[in-house]
Amino acid sequence: MHPLSSSRIMTTVLLTLLSFAITSPASGEPPQRWQPGDPAQVLPGLIPAPAEIPGIERWQAMPLPISSYVKSIKFSPNGKSFALGDGRNVRIHDTNSMQLTGVLVGHSGNVTALDWSPDGQWLASAATDNTIRLWQADGVPGPVLKGHTDTVTGVAWQPQGALFASTSLDGTIRFWQSDGSPGQIIRGHESPVRVLDWHPDGKQLAAGDEKQQVRIWTVDGQPGPVLNGHVGPITAVRYSPDGKWLASGSSGVVAGDAPQSVAPAVRLWSPDGKAGPVMQGHSRQINALAWSPDSRQLVSAAEDRSALIWNVDGTRAGRVEEDDETTNLIFAIDWHPVHNYFIVGGRFVVRYLTLNGQIGPSKLIRPRGSKLMFVDWNPLEDKIAVAGRDGTIDIWSSDFEVRQTIEAFRTPVTCVRWSPDGKQLASMAYHALKVWNTSGENIFGFPLKGSVSRDLAWTAEGQHLAAVTSSGGQVFLFDEEEEIQNFTLHNAQIHGVSFSPDGTQLATVGGDSHLRLHELKDDATRRTPGAVLEVPDGDVDAVQFSPDGKWIATGHSTTARLWHPDGTAGPVIPGFAAAVLRLDWRPDGRAFATASWDASVKVWKTDGSLLHELPPHSAPCWGVSFSPDGKKVVTCGWDGMLRVIDVESGAVLAVAVYVADTKTMEAPHDERRQSPLSFNRAGQLLSGDKSILESRLVYLVQQPSGAMKILKPSEFFSQAPGADLKTTGNDE
Repeated sequence: MHPLSSSRIMTTVLLTLLSFAITSPASGEPPQRWQPGDPAQVLPGLIPAPAEIPGIERWQAMPLPISSYVKSIKFSPNGKSFALGDGRNVRIHDTNSMQLTGVLVGHSGNVTALDWSPDGQWLASAATDNTIRLWQADGVPGPVLKGHTDTVTGVAWQPQGALFASTSLDGTIRFWQSDGSPGQIIRGHESPVRVLDWHPDGKQLAAGDEKQQVRIWTVDGQPGPVLNGHVGPITAVRYSPDGKWLASGSSGVVAGDAPQSVAPAVRLWSPDGKAGPVMQGHSRQINALAWSPDSRQLVSAAEDRSALIWNVDGTRAGRVEEDDETTNLIFAIDWHPVHNYFIVGGRFVVRYLTLNGQIGPSKLIRPRGSKLMFVDWNPLEDKIAVAGRDGTIDIWSSDFEVRQTIEAFRTPVTCVRWSPDGKQLASMAYHALKVWNTSGENIFGFPLKGSVSRDLAWTAEGQHLAAVTSSGGQVFLFDEEEEIQNFTLHNAQIHGVSFSPDGTQLATVGGDSHLRLHELKDDATRRTPGAVLEVPDGDVDAVQFSPDGKWIATGHSTTARLWHPDGTAGPVIPGFAAAVLRLDWRPDGRAFATASWDASVKVWKTDGSLLHELPPHSAPCWGVSFSPDGKKVVTCGWDGMLRVIDVESGAVLAVAVYVADTKTMEAPHDERRQSPLSFNRAGQLLSGDKSILESRLVYLVQQPSGAMKILKPSEFFSQAPGADLKTTGNDE
């Protein structure tokens, strides 16, 4: 497409920088100088490198709504409180009110597992940073336990409290004394170990691994029975409180060249390994199990959005129903130690449930409207476009101080891509495509057939634009004036589309597990079929040619793959815990970045080796894009976070968080609004609506004991003197 003439361009939108100091020094007094914090001493969290503030110890800001998928949750032994993992933090809430009472800050990776000591005096947390941390019940940090060489996936205290055990993707089980000193190491599993639980007598534990096996181990590390029968990695193991049964669940899917898939089962075993009832009723991976306090019932939750309750004889007692079908996916369960209800963690939500449905006076849930769907860095200018679920497109400067908002659609924006010359921005929402100039003026738009719009691609000259949707298997081709062609290329939904830099090839991928290459003649409208490549690991979610045209990168259910333009296979990159959703090549074509449903952000060389692992999101990462010089990337995700990251060091340089507008948090979908907030290193607002801070943000200040005090923004800044913004590090 050719840039439109200046006569058709609207006057550039004037942007106002909404920087402000929440408190000001007394008249005539010089402002305190807030210096950037020592990088070795800063607390991980929302604000990158928090400034050193006179009179305040180490501090950090945290969004108050849950910002992640809650995959670990645990009642305290007396049931009066519960802990949950929220990204890198552990949150403590009062059971009766669900009010936030404590935040444990220290992990540099996402929290994966939690368990309280039997006396309730200690909490152990495990994370993707390969560590386990011990915390006192009042939030005072204890030892940091190192030894695992990969993500720690499980942690469980022995019921007698003398020791606890941990599992890891490194394939080991490690024992630790209650003071954190290391004990013996079990290396008997032949694959990553994901889950474990202790028998109530403390004499044995069960652990499940990725090779479909549950293994029993004695307290002194000796092997016991090996329990076979599951299909797919073991995803949950739980002993009944009376010790008579061990329950286990699995994914029901075995990856490989010929993927195997069956209906997953919950299996019961006696403590000596004899097989008991087999319970089938879920259609997708089982995520979690929990026993009732009387050991008479077991609840299971799965990826099929169902929670089923079973009797110990294998019969089904019922199905738990929830009101909101959009948030009833459950990742973690724990039954209250006294009462007949259980707590569940899901997508940004915590609820109490019984067989009769949701109970309790309140629910802990992130208000809707803060998911980010796509991000793209302008190839020539300091402009970053981000797609929002509320139908808006924000165009930011790379320091997130300046923002322009385009009211683009009434439905979620699913994709934004700058033209090669950086002068136009293409965008898609459900059933529609629109192109804008850099002033935010809509140049043209077209309806799209099919359902959810998935991806866009420009030709290198910017003369043509391809769009794909999630149904019909069609590619739509546009020029500046009209839709010039559409054609069906897949027998299932198409997820991604990309033109080669020289314009001679078009690549498409989709839900039929195929990468299809098409040879283009003269212009994009003349094509002949090329290679059709089938891959073994499910849907193909992303595709992109490298800038030099030497490689095609694709994203899959558990891998990323490289291909030569003639269709021959290159390196395969395994190890993703979930689908690779987005790809972006470094401008020199020698490396590319992946954004995954498992929340990770990684940069890879073209030989398939890992170049950099960047800070992950706390929920699925849906966007990654390199800066024009290739030294930085911008990422976004369903946690509402937008970050600019230095690729070499991994340092977060700028951050904005999207939260739901307070007035429309429960409104119908097309009326929900999201409010982006960006901050300087002193925790002050650079851009956004300061009126929503009190309900959307808390500040954490470290006390002499190491515990975190929770303050509202007004409380935090009332304790801080005025700030000279030029000394907060933003001008470096």
